[in-house]
Amino acid sequence: MKNKENEKESVLADDRKRKKKRGAVIGLAITTGILGLTTMGFTIGFGIAQSNAMRYKNDLVNIYNENFYNLLDSVNNLENKLSKTLSSNGTYQRKMLLEASKNAGEAEVSVSQLPLSQSDIQDMIKFVNQISGYTSTLANELIDKSTLSEEDISTLQDIHESVLQLKNQLNEFERKMEKGYSIIDNIDIDVTNNGFSQMITLSKSNAIEYPTMIYDGPFSDSVTNSEVKGLKGESVSKSKAEEIVEKQFKNTAEIKFEGETKGRFETYNFRIKNSDGEMLYIQVSKIGGNILTISGAGKDGDAAIDMDAAKDIAIHFAEENGIENAQVVWSDQIKNDVYLNIAPMQNGIVLYPDLVKVKVDLTNGMIVGYDATTYFTNHVARNLSKGILRESDARGKVPSNFEIAQSRLVLSPLEYNREVVCYEVETDYKNETYFFYFNASNGELENVLKVIKTDNGNLLM
Repeated sequence: MKNKENEKESVLADDRKRKKKRGAVIGLAITTGILGLTTMGFTIGFGIAQSNAMRYKNDLVNIYNENFYNLLDSVNNLENKLSKTLSSNGTYQRKMLLEASKNAGEAEVSVSQLPLSQSDIQDMIKFVNQISGYTSTLANELIDKSTLSEEDISTLQDIHESVLQLKNQLNEFERKMEKGYSIIDNIDIDVTNNGFSQMITLSKSNAIEYPTMIYDGPFSDSVTNSEVKGLKGESVSKSKAEEIVEKQFKNTAEIKFEGETKGRFETYNFRIKNSDGEMLYIQVSKIGGNILTISGAGKDGDAAIDMDAAKDIAIHFAEENGIENAQVVWSDQIKNDVYLNIAPMQNGIVLYPDLVKVKVDLTNGMIVGYDATTYFTNHVARNLSKGILRESDARGKVPSNFEIAQSRLVLSPLEYNREVVCYEVETDYKNETYFFYFNASNGELENVLKVIKTDNGNLLM
């Protein structure tokens, strides 16, 4: 009976989605995702000519409304599939897990295009990303085994409870919209005063213990310090910040100031349009005048540069923007977009806690995604020792049936806010990639990560 009700709800959701889409006028495309699976958003206020203000506002209202209803449908479907997963087994359970992973991915797209505050969009993007990755991984595990473990079932129950709460929040919010609530009239560039974000927030009291998930390469999502330690220099003015943007993007045809962000990072926000008609949203830190984030989308078309050229472009851009001794330590390609993790080096040690993520469009060599928040949060001068463990000894600790690809010294962020110098040994076993991390001081195994390949790039668990 419960399944029939869920299926009926899903049909009603699809019908509602079609009705809402039929009324939408899509006149303005907005992309706020940074680096694909790892979106860092900031709320945008449009400074437009008075004569076009009402038209643009109506377009924006339609876009926000459509994305909200898409999110509502995705979350409703996600809760439905998780409920069925918990009440089934075997082949059908695996099917429900795969569909839940797909629904969570769809929710991420909608979240990235809603005017949530910076902290809330990060929380929700991470939430749905983890659900998508976790359910996909469980589905893959069911290929080789017949049932999920008690621990997996317990985690799924916690996830379902959180998704159910989010579903109820969104459905309540839909009722407010039907009574005249306007998203656009309740947003504010100041992230501490965003009425829309306050209406839709994740419950922070129900923290879910997932397996350790790191997206976009090893430790790309780690933040060791809670306070900003890496920003240096004097405060810059808005005009100086604008000059910095124009210097880095020489083909800028139009630049508009979009207000300021207050919070852990204080930034000036700009919207630029280049000579190719591409739109980018850029945050510049007030302290030091460093480009902090870039959000945009690449173009369709044939690749004009290769991976090596993309790496050179990313390294040069990072160094121009205050990233010291940068090297590419991980890369991936999805269609015409190259995703790169760049890390500074100190005494031959890769500083994983200070990673910078860059997205390069291969069609024109443009930087269309950039996130240096982790670097400027964590980067400080460190007193690092290479330890007593020899590289050959670290490689010798890997199980004999694993084929070793490469090894190097890294500063690895671990639990309890620890940073430990380790030998990272990349290996292959049965066509799957594993990373082993051996403490360089005592030889103890600190961590093992496995690459999980997905249609939207790789993640590690």
